[in-house]
Amino acid sequence: MRIAILFFIVSLASGWAEETATPLPVRAEKKFVFINGQGKPVFPSKFDWAWPYTEGRAGVRIGKEWFLLDGNGQRVGSGRYDWVGCFSEGMAPARQARQWGYVGRDGSWKIEPYFSDARPFREGVAAVQVGGNYSIVDKTDCFEGVAGVDLAPPSGDRVVPGSAGGKWGLIDNQGRYVREPSLDEILEAKEGRIPFRLGSAWGFLALDGRVLVEAKYMKVAPFQGGWAPVIQFTGKNGFVNLQGQFAEHRPIQELETSSGP
Repeated sequence: MRIAILFFIVSLASGWAEETATPLPVRAEKKFVFINGQGKPVFPSKFDWAWPYTEGRAGVRIGKEWFLLDGNGQRVGSGRYDWVGCFSEGMAPARQARQWGYVGRDGSWKIEPYFSDARPFREGVAAVQVGGNYSIVDKTDCFEGVAGVDLAPPSGDRVVPGSAGGKWGLIDNQGRYVREPSLDEILEAKEGRIPFRLGSAWGFLALDGRVLVEAKYMKVAPFQGGWAPVIQFTGKNGFVNLQGQFAEHRPIQELETSSGP
């Protein structure tokens, strides 16, 4: 799953590489290096694993040790982890031995390792697991008094991805599945739509777990302004709207409206 997520993000981002200064990780033989939009290495270090940058930080591994990089390729803090994921809402799930917690952008633990599994935050909540049982962590409960953490109250549906037996489903704020684990991958929700993968094909779920767009696209990206970029298996690019209707181009009127005056 980690490899699938990495190259999914890189493939979507590569089209914008010329327009951004954010380095991208690519595999060079048996190591990972960070490159710029022209495909040239930007840091001298090579890593055994590297995540793409999220919120100005990238988790990397040399040997068995994980740590964080800033945008200049410098190590952040002195934290050492057995695994660290991507950042969302100022924190990233990280593992120490067999327990999971959350680290901040400064590399320190914002919540000490305690859980048997932990997922990224979305809209103020995150899925965690303790003793085989899923629950939801609320930042306003767990991070009160922690400097540098945005404690905006949770918003939206409070439904997050949860996995069991190698498959993914959705759980609510009571730790109950609103969609039983049956999918191969679920990404984070945007504008009330959740990208999911079944086999090699991607589609979109509603917040209550219903399939709104059947899994029939080779790649999809999150919704923005009512439309999500998709690529068909024929290689044809296009967009789908919130109702799942396909269009080769976003309507000009909607583009002008979403961009403002």
